[in-house]
Amino acid sequence: MSFALEKLVNKAHADKSFKTLGEMSLDSLNGVSEKDADLLKEAFGIAAISDMGSNPFFLAAQSIYRASLENEYDPGPPPFWGQKFSSLSDDYFLNHPSDRFRTAFGGVLYRGRLDDTARVLVIGQDPSTDEAIARRAFVGSAGQRLQKFLNKVGITRSYTIMNTFAYSIKGQFDSEMRGISLEAPLKNFRDGLMDTILERNPIQAVLSFGAGARHAVEHWDNDNNIKVFHLVHPTAPESTTHPNWNDQLAEIADFIEPDDATMGDLTPYSGRWNKAVHMTDIPRYDLPYGTPSWHGTNGTNSRRDPADRIKNIIWESV
Repeated sequence: MSFALEKLVNKAHADKSFKTLGEMSLDSLNGVSEKDADLLKEAFGIAAISDMGSNPFFLAAQSIYRASLENEYDPGPPPFWGQKFSSLSDDYFLNHPSDRFRTAFGGVLYRGRLDDTARVLVIGQDPSTDEAIARRAFVGSAGQRLQKFLNKVGITRSYTIMNTFAYSIKGQFDSEMRGISLEAPLKNFRDGLMDTILERNPIQAVLSFGAGARHAVEHWDNDNNIKVFHLVHPTAPESTTHPNWNDQLAEIADFIEPDDATMGDLTPYSGRWNKAVHMTDIPRYDLPYGTPSWHGTNGTNSRRDPADRIKNIIWESV
């Protein structure tokens, strides 16, 4: 099969497969001489095209460049993380005998930094309708409350967010879901993601939000003894959330190096949930290109019909 690669590689190689091209020397690229290839190999150990595509220095430069753009958006997981995320097959969720997963919209794996710059790892429970639309975790009203909490401790960008379950669950995090959470395929996959995030990032703390997240973190080995803060889920009533968050707000702010110290705000939570006070928009750099401007800025309405045997969700923007 031949693709239109003449602008990328020397014409003599344009009919080769992507796998073969990845293994070829850099002077196979248009505009790269044999001398250029030798210098890159000497300086960075880059011998093949695939080496250049995965070189940490080039990836770091690309991340910095993207962050400098005025209209930055999330381009999706880089190849390393794409492979990592796909290591647990969707079939696990689609064919699970419990029938406790909503499978119509697929899984949602993350939100935030996958470029080795995260200081905070946030663990949630499972995606809902807003997340299914955006393909990113914690973007609805709960995510906007979480975003405000991160801002209050000075964190604006340096975080990675993932969930206990990549797929939305039916019902609450009950005893059955606790057992499912510890099934080997799912637990090993989730633990592996957390371990890798810690290995590749200067993580200073893990924040778990909700019972599902706490259960996942408490059953994770945490070999690095990273500091963990367990917080009530943002969808919980104010009478539960506010005291819990207030009790830990100052300690978290003191423990984590801020992205922007001027954003810090240790004013205690009080009153009813209020968008102007307790929520902030999801940054556009956390969302895929083309996400509507209103998404991640207000929340949505969804209806779950108790009579619906398969528990469909009807979703609409507000």
